[in-house]
Order: sequence, then structure tokens, then C-alpha cells
Amino acid sequence: MSLADKKGPGGTLFPWLLLTPSMLFLAAFLAVPGILLIVLSLRNVDSMLMLLPTYGLAQYAQVFTSPHYLSALGTTLWVAALTAALCVLLAYPAAWLLVATRSRGWRTLLYVILISPLLTSVVIRTFAWIVLLAQNGLINDILRHTGLIDSPLALLWNMKAVIVAYVQVMLPFAVLPLATSLGDIPEALPRASQSLGAGPFHTFTRVVLPLTIPGMMSGAIIVFALAAGSYVTPLLIGGRLQPLLPIGIYQQALQIANLPLAAALSLTLLVVTAGIAGAMTYLQKRWERRVYGH
Repeated sequence: MSLADKKGPGGTLFPWLLLTPSMLFLAAFLAVPGILLIVLSLRNVDSMLMLLPTYGLAQYAQVFTSPHYLSALGTTLWVAALTAALCVLLAYPAAWLLVATRSRGWRTLLYVILISPLLTSVVIRTFAWIVLLAQNGLINDILRHTGLIDSPLALLWNMKAVIVAYVQVMLPFAVLPLATSLGDIPEALPRASQSLGAGPFHTFTRVVLPLTIPGMMSGAIIVFALAAGSYVTPLLIGGRLQPLLPIGIYQQALQIANLPLAAALSLTLLVVTAGIAGAMTYLQKRWERRVYGH
């Protein structure tokens, strides 16, 4: 008798044994640090930011009563949502090209081009944007030599540059789920729609687009979560004065050394981001039930 059969026809023991290593890993490196972070966020500090043996909600009171942190949270969520929307919009033609390419060699090359930026450190990619957007960078040099501008443009150290860098860094995370959704659509389905009298526009909007909404939502959730928690790109591209909560967490943790406040800010951002991602996932599931009927 095999191990999978020891608990009856369902073989319930074997799947749990397979899950044990990953569950132990998550407990050791995710759950335990999360609990320690919660405990740290409840610690009180003195005037010199030294930890006291008492606990309270003073750090959370400071987070939710400070206009600065509330504004930073709102700006962070807005930038993350805008980045997700732009990534999904730009990902659609790229995903369509990946799926429509018939040659296996060309398709492999396109996937390599898409995934290759993910193999490069985010710090290196961010510094590449600094080389492009700096006042003596490539873009300003080209504009000056072509006579389009007389003095360098301020392309760096602003929120627009941060969003552009975000989109470039996170675009593959939106393309891959969308390409999967497009690839799952049977080839005969659009042809059947056109054979029934629907034109290309109506075929796309009424057949193809509804079936790819789950892939768009999956990509948007991933990009939103990554953008909301990123601090390297906005710190290097936008500067430390950008009103984004991850930069505030970085400053409190590593520059001011107010660890309880940094922990409270981190948990606040985590809970809000997880709540929005959970709501988007719920909407995605409802759409799938509506389209697929299950």
C-alpha cells in the first residue's frame, strides 16, 4: 500500500506531508517576523526613541492622527493604482503579440525579452533611468542637440519620473497573467463570433475582452501590491522628499531609528494594501463566476 492510500481513497495524508516543508518555511520566515513586527509596533518609546518595557497604541495613534502620514498613505495608494492601470493598458498589446505569434522561436525570443529585465537588479534598472533622465542624461542631450530645448528639462526627482520607472519595472508582471488569459481562449471562439455576424470590434469587446478580465485583474493586483510597497525606485528616482509611505518607513527605520513607528507604518500599509488586493480578488472571482458560470 502506498503512502497516499494510508488515509483512505482520498489520500489525505500525502498532500499534507508535501505541504509540511513549505508550511514550516512560511511559519519561520513570514508568520514569526510578522508577529514580532506587531509586538514591536506596540512598544512605547521615550523622548530619546529608546524602547520602554510598556506597550500601547501610541504609534498607531500617531499614524492615524498625522496629516502627513495619512496624505502619504493616500498618495502611495493613488500612485500604485495609477501604475497598475498603466501597466495593464500597456500589457494588453504586448500580451496579444505574444499569443498571436505563431513561430515558436519568435515567441520564445519575445518571452526572453519580456522576462530579461526581471533578471536584473531593480537598483541597476533604477540607476539606468537616472542616466536617461538626469539633466546631463541621454534624453536631455538628444533634445538639446536636436534644438527642441535650450536648457535641460527637470525630468528627474519628481513623481512623474517615479511612475514611469514603476511602469517599466513592473510591466512584465501584468503581461504574463494577461498572456495566459488570452492563450486560454479557444481559437474557434472569435471565428464563431464573426461567423454569426459580429465585426472585429464587437468580437473583441463582447467575446475576447470579458474573457481576459481575470488576467487583467490578476496583473493589476500584483502590480498594485508591488508598487505600494516599493521604496528603492521612488527613493532613487524621486528623492527622499516624495510623499510616499514606503520612503517614510525607510526614514523612520534607518535614519531616525524609531523602530516602533516604522513597524506601525509598515503594518498599516500592509493591512490597507492586503484589503484592497482582497477586494480586487473578490471582484475577480465574481466576474469569473459571471462569465464561466461557476
